[in-house]
Amino acid sequence: MTRFAGRCSFASTQSVTNVAQENKADEVPVHLRAYNKAKYEVPSTKLKYSTGYTLLDVEPMPRAKIMKISYNILDKLKEIPETAMYRIYTEEKVKYIMKLTDEIEDIRQLEEEFGHETIEMFLHFYGREIELVDYMKHSKPWESRAGDEEENEVIRIAS
Repeated sequence: MTRFAGRCSFASTQSVTNVAQENKADEVPVHLRAYNKAKYEVPSTKLKYSTGYTLLDVEPMPRAKIMKISYNILDKLKEIPETAMYRIYTEEKVKYIMKLTDEIEDIRQLEEEFGHETIEMFLHFYGREIELVDYMKHSKPWESRAGDEEENEVIRIAS
């Protein structure tokens, strides 16, 4: 009996957990996957009649809209230099939003995670992020201007 047990190794819960973590590590991150229409374009089973806000309509498939906005933002950010802090911060924020949207199917729980009363309010402000990316591409705040060096010198002397 002892010879048999010595030759065979049995999986412990720790090794099973490690295997599950390795499989999860091999999984492609949400932001690198193609848009999955079947997963996100599923109407919510808990339809509401009103958002409670004037001129803010109920969104029947909020997870799909969040993912589409996210992919759009990530695509627009490619035109901004990789070293720009705005791009780094915005990419991380969008990837986090995409991860939550992918993992959480309950809209109420998503509202809590995003810190908004309604998912429609979050979508309203998140959609404006696209306009902000366009504005940042146009204004290029990561580039130094001619007057910036003189202004920075005055600040350095004053302090």
